[in-house]
Amino acid sequence: MNKKKPFVPVKQMVLAIIGLVISVAAILLLIYFEQYHYTWIALGGMVWAAYRIVTLYMKPIRKAMFLFDAIDNNDYTFRFPEDIAIADDAAYNKILNRAKEIISNTKRDTREREKYYELLMNTVRTGIIVVSDSGGVYQVNDEALRIFSLHVFTHISQTHPIDPAIAEAMNAIEPGEKRGLTFHNEKGEVSVSLTASAVTLREKPMKLIAINDIDNELAEKELESWMRLIRVLTHEIMNSLAPITSLSNTLIRLNKDGVIAKELEAINTTSKNLISFVESYRKFTNIPVPDKNPFLLLPILERAVALQEVGHGVEISLSVEPEDTLLYADEGQITQVAINLTKNAVEAVAGRENPRIEISSRIDESENIVINISNNGGIIPAEIAENIFTPFFTTKKDGTGIGLSISRQIMRLHGGSLRLTSNTDSKVTFKLVL
Repeated sequence: MNKKKPFVPVKQMVLAIIGLVISVAAILLLIYFEQYHYTWIALGGMVWAAYRIVTLYMKPIRKAMFLFDAIDNNDYTFRFPEDIAIADDAAYNKILNRAKEIISNTKRDTREREKYYELLMNTVRTGIIVVSDSGGVYQVNDEALRIFSLHVFTHISQTHPIDPAIAEAMNAIEPGEKRGLTFHNEKGEVSVSLTASAVTLREKPMKLIAINDIDNELAEKELESWMRLIRVLTHEIMNSLAPITSLSNTLIRLNKDGVIAKELEAINTTSKNLISFVESYRKFTNIPVPDKNPFLLLPILERAVALQEVGHGVEISLSVEPEDTLLYADEGQITQVAINLTKNAVEAVAGRENPRIEISSRIDESENIVINISNNGGIIPAEIAENIFTPFFTTKKDGTGIGLSISRQIMRLHGGSLRLTSNTDSKVTFKLVL
């Protein structure tokens, strides 16, 4: 094994400088004594000493520059040799390798922390956007992208095609302020609340804007309240009806030919009808967790149309693009939603001139499957439109009012949505997004 020489950089530099001084002095003396034919020897010594000084000075600088250039290009695969004969070079290489390891570890820790914070940001149900004074988006989480239906969000001007009011609100909001915003996108009307805070990143002032989807929050709380109320009511009603039904059955058997047989029969029939009615309430509160599997969408929609009793002259058009659109969902539940909405559309156009139903599906820019079910059955009055998704609200004589409520709940369980997006005399559209 090679034995390292016990020199350090300072000693090598000092020896080179001494050599340079001696060479210069020798040249001057030779010139003074007119011994010109020996000056080339001294001149060679001077050149060698100067070259040695420059080499010793530039060698560590070149290594350091290589180190920083590699780090700047995210290249940490290099390593300076430490097992070399010259002790000072080995020591310097060891220092550079250590510096590389410290910087590499620091950068890795920083990257891990960033991923951790990004994961935290993406688990909250609040949209978060960090915006610079110029409108550049420094950071954004998945919920904010979902609210604005964007894949990439690098500047607030990207919201102009959705609604110019979005960028205006984000520009105008001041730190500590809270304001509401309503805009329209492909999913319909969206209401959000904006809250701003001041932050400083890399010595630049920025705004952190928190965005909450008010519609979803209110709808979920309202739905939860309805479900709790219905569970309590159905529990109490069923507890009261069960003994009435049982006793009336017993009394009917005991009084087959008695005076009160008809009255008991009426009580028994009424209680059974009431139990059947309460069971429909139970269906609303006991929708199972979706059992998701892949399946083709087109056969589901074709089945929903085939099951309807379509009157003479009703035109139904069905379009799925692409035809092999694949859904990953609970096939039974999505079929139920399609049947409910198609049935409502058929009932809506009954008795209308030139009755028409259009069912179409496409994949939007966010790779969501969008299904539109439209009819020309006439505008839904405003007071009814406001309540069509309210559980047990119905305008039908024999309706239970849970069809649309169950359909919307199924869509929410799948992470999708169901909205009334068009309501005119010529076109009423319900949009499903999955």
